[in-house]
Amino acid sequence: MLILSIFLALNAEARNVAFSQYRTAVTPEAGETLQDRCFYQLLLPVADHPVRSVFVIFERGWQVGNLYYDSVMVNFAAEHEMGLLLAQHCRSKEREDMDVVPEHGIGRALFTALRQFASDSHHPELEQCALAFFSFSGGGSLVARMAGFAPDRTLAVIAYAPGQYEPLGMDTIELPKESLVVPQLIIANGADNVNGTARPYFYFQKYRREGAPLTFVVQNKTPHCCVANIVPLMLSWLDAVIRERQPSSNGTPLRAIHQEQEWIGRLDVEDSGVKDTWKTKSWNVSRVDAEPTSEKAADRPAPEILLANTSDGEVPSNGELVTSWLPSKGFVNSWLEFEKAREHPITPLE
Repeated sequence: MLILSIFLALNAEARNVAFSQYRTAVTPEAGETLQDRCFYQLLLPVADHPVRSVFVIFERGWQVGNLYYDSVMVNFAAEHEMGLLLAQHCRSKEREDMDVVPEHGIGRALFTALRQFASDSHHPELEQCALAFFSFSGGGSLVARMAGFAPDRTLAVIAYAPGQYEPLGMDTIELPKESLVVPQLIIANGADNVNGTARPYFYFQKYRREGAPLTFVVQNKTPHCCVANIVPLMLSWLDAVIRERQPSSNGTPLRAIHQEQEWIGRLDVEDSGVKDTWKTKSWNVSRVDAEPTSEKAADRPAPEILLANTSDGEVPSNGELVTSWLPSKGFVNSWLEFEKAREHPITPLE
């Protein structure tokens, strides 16, 4: 265990905060696909307070792993009495990549790590507290599945440029009804020649049309990279979700989302000229707007883009997407600004 004292900027005031950091490892069990032990790190920014929730980062390269050390993330976690957990890359027996199906071992290993952290840190609430899941690329397919694996404990899911090799892509995910209460932020990149926009949108469209509180974002003209670009947007979204769902340290069930009191967002998209791994076209945003749910016009025509599958011939070059759930007026402003930006900074993965 490592205990340090640092200065964090909370609510625009400098405050001396003692935080604690822990490390643990989990051994595979018989029948699981994990190649070897999985390693985890936990940071408690305000270790003298009970933990209300944990932000779980499934590592997917250095850009994702760096979020665990990012002062913006640490400040956010401290403000919300949240832990930060880095699940380091855990290979499967099949290949160097992770197995993104939680039931194959990676889900069980995470909850075992949380039990071990609860004992080591003397924070027993870690065994039952709510979890927000974040990852990139193949890890995005994993965190979306975590909503179905542990719906009662899932505070939120944030999947960035998500997708995985066949047959584990976003378009193959089947969630149980119980998981449709979980808010999800799905972010696709307009110039992503790996996972594209069609498959993340197919997943979004499927569960959004079932009434789930899902938000869809396209980062214009951005390839398969650039995690730092989306941190301000995702924290604005997560802040609104936390305030609505009210995670606690005493095991109280998470509050339900009341979508009728919030906003909806609309995106029009156009062909970006980039195709994904499966040779399917991707989109950039051409127009964006938002309005309170209470003002939604009942006679507005149905969205133009309802994908039957993700083959290139079935994906139109332009049109309006299924509407997004937007959790607060503050997030509406962030979302509109982000979608109106024609380009974003590019930080190569290597």
